[in-house]
Amino acid sequence: MTCIQSLSGALLICSLAITGAEAARKSAKPAEPMAQDTSLNNVKDAPQAPSLACEGPFAKDTTHDKLVATFGAKNVAFKDVDVTSNVLTKATVLFDADPTRRLVVFWKDEKSRTRPIAVTIDAPSTWTGPGGVRNGLTLRDLERLNGGNFSVTGFGGIGGGEASKLGGPFVNLPGNCTLKIRFAPGIASPLPSRFASVTGDVLIASTNLVLRRVRPQVEQWSIHYH
Repeated sequence: MTCIQSLSGALLICSLAITGAEAARKSAKPAEPMAQDTSLNNVKDAPQAPSLACEGPFAKDTTHDKLVATFGAKNVAFKDVDVTSNVLTKATVLFDADPTRRLVVFWKDEKSRTRPIAVTIDAPSTWTGPGGVRNGLTLRDLERLNGGNFSVTGFGGIGGGEASKLGGPFVNLPGNCTLKIRFAPGIASPLPSRFASVTGDVLIASTNLVLRRVRPQVEQWSIHYH
């Protein structure tokens, strides 16, 4: 056997030894556990979002005490709520510690906590309301539920981003109440100057291309009692 053949054989043996050791090392490494599915990874198993209408516990004749009886004293509080620009008012708050279930009930008679004015649901609260409204809906989502186009008030001021000219399931609601839906820009707030055409005291069609580029999403909806 030549020196070259001897050297080649030695290198081959060495290579096989290294490969075997590497394989043994990998096999000795504990396998990573398989990801376990959870109910939230499976849409069909996800918890159903709570629903709200001007009936049942939120009927026109509801009271703070009725809400306590329905949802439990630990889940119902009467406290100061910031309505706008640090203006506080007393209201009943359900599930105050859970942003995904929180809602606020405002009263005409705060002393007796009766005669509701409105129930307000702010994102990220997941309640669904009349016609399937919920926080997070896009313009196209609401058009589908509405059965057609609608309008939105310009962003930037008090009441900005509010949907108007709604129809279909969003009008003539059972329980003698009305629905308000408010959008927020999905890209920035306040909006950059190039979006001036959809800010201020204007009414914009939901099909407006500039409005669509803002990527609005529902950030608040509420029912209001007559």
